Amino acid sequence: MACQKGYKGELQVDELIELITKNQYPVLDDVDLIFDKQRIQVDKLLQIGNKLYLIDIKNYHGHYVFRDRTWYCNGKPLTHSIFGQIDRTHDILARIFAENHVNIEIIKVLVFTDHEAVLDIQEETGVVVKYLWDFCGWVQVLCSQSAQNVQIRWQEYLQPYIVTFYRPDNDFSTEIGRKLTKGIKCPNCGGFELQQHRYYLRCKHCEYCQPKETAYVCTICEYGVLFFKENLRISDLINFLGERYSSSYLEKILMRHFNSLKFKSKQFCYENKGIEFQYWFEGHKNYFEKIQDRIHWGS
Repeated sequence: MACQKGYKGELQVDELIELITKNQYPVLDDVDLIFDKQRIQVDKLLQIGNKLYLIDIKNYHGHYVFRDRTWYCNGKPLTHSIFGQIDRTHDILARIFAENHVNIEIIKVLVFTDHEAVLDIQEETGVVVKYLWDFCGWVQVLCSQSAQNVQIRWQEYLQPYIVTFYRPDNDFSTEIGRKLTKGIKCPNCGGFELQQHRYYLRCKHCEYCQPKETAYVCTICEYGVLFFKENLRISDLINFLGERYSSSYLEKILMRHFNSLKFKSKQFCYENKGIEFQYWFEGHKNYFEKIQDRIHWGS
């Protein structure tokens, strides 16, 4: 569960597209679809003219090179393709449209929102890759050059495949035999190998940086979603994080951001809303956006 993966970047893209298109173009935002037992997540679909732009937003940090069909980050080859997710999403969307006789061309677009990211694409990919600033101008040109939008009912045909979220009857505590990887997960690549600095954590795999405070809060929320029937107990959260992470800092974060239920001694715990970070702390967006600057502070 990537609790704050590219969240600020997605908001920027949403606001800029709304400003550019003036709500005159069909759009579908942030949906999960399931087809033939395969599930995909779509950041944004935007129709301009007779083409549908599948937009995937990446908040990657570092120097990325694509050559010889391989991605490199800061000189090291990645074990996964950054194109993997958008390629899979494209193929499943194409199958849905083919099955429903919807004739529309799907254009794959990757948007990198981190202003410090450096991209070097050295060969043809079949994917439009843009920085955020470059993407805005590109969309403006597309809108100015396109004729009136063709009436294609692609949104209607996607509706039956949209996943409706629900809470199961049981939480993860009933999953006997299944083990969880302890620690804090990188919201960018999903890895657990994080280098700890005083104010932030840096992923050893993709070099994504996240403020230490945000990382702890997100991880507590992730625990809450997995074990939604339980209150938040310090001992359980320490076990969830593992011995690499500070129990004293965990307690500090709990006191700062979570509501104590005022139980005494061994029953002492904090309220668990059982929802993801972006919903739990929806009213605190400005605070977490402000502390994002800590990734540039000294170690």
